[in-house]
Amino acid sequence: MKPLRLNFLDMPLDAGVTIDSICDLIGKHDQAHFISFVNPQSWAMAVRQPDYVEGLKQITMVLPDGGSVAYVCRLITRLECPRVSFDMSSLAGPFFEALARENAGVMLVGGKPGVTDQAAEKLRLNYRGLPVVACDDGYGLLEAKIANIMRVNPRVVVIGMGVPHQEKALLALRQAGFKGIAITCGGFFDQYLQSETYYPAWVDRLNLRFAYRIYKEPARLWRRYLIDYQVFIWRAVAALPARAGWRIEQAV
Repeated sequence: MKPLRLNFLDMPLDAGVTIDSICDLIGKHDQAHFISFVNPQSWAMAVRQPDYVEGLKQITMVLPDGGSVAYVCRLITRLECPRVSFDMSSLAGPFFEALARENAGVMLVGGKPGVTDQAAEKLRLNYRGLPVVACDDGYGLLEAKIANIMRVNPRVVVIGMGVPHQEKALLALRQAGFKGIAITCGGFFDQYLQSETYYPAWVDRLNLRFAYRIYKEPARLWRRYLIDYQVFIWRAVAALPARAGWRIEQAV
């Protein structure tokens, strides 16, 4: 299936994008790519910050981070819509393997001071030859972060600054004329430092990642899952009977 940009429950979403097709972009230098993700919390964010959706529409790929978004998309649209998340159960491992294979310089941006340096050290050990060319934390003025990325000029920059800050960083990079691949990763750096495989195999196999995350980080995540996700759930419930609430915007 050729990738398609959808308007899915009033959120931009790209269906038909696979992990392999994203990794293949690393070896191509034909155009810049700006990639981010949506999960059920994104619908609550859209209610609080309407400009969030407008920003996502300007990003070249918006992918379903989370099995529930991918599953509901498949149910409603009957299109191929695999889950693609920047974690070790999905995209992260193949992505860093492709970076090492292509000798593509990568810059890590996000987290508290020192987090990306530690993540870079661990990534270099696990992905021999991975060229991490620079690291930066997720704090301080966005303008300074963008200027630093443009100065380093990596082939790929991985940004974990939380929603919606990391999406604003993608838009700022696009406006600055960045020519490589910029991709968001949420809390990946902290998760990766805790464990190379954040989710136990049985949790991943049974699609219980959301429950495991509540168990691991209840103080931080209870509101997200028990309150914020309700916006997406009710939108999905309303759309499912008639398989409504979506349309094709364009081919990706």
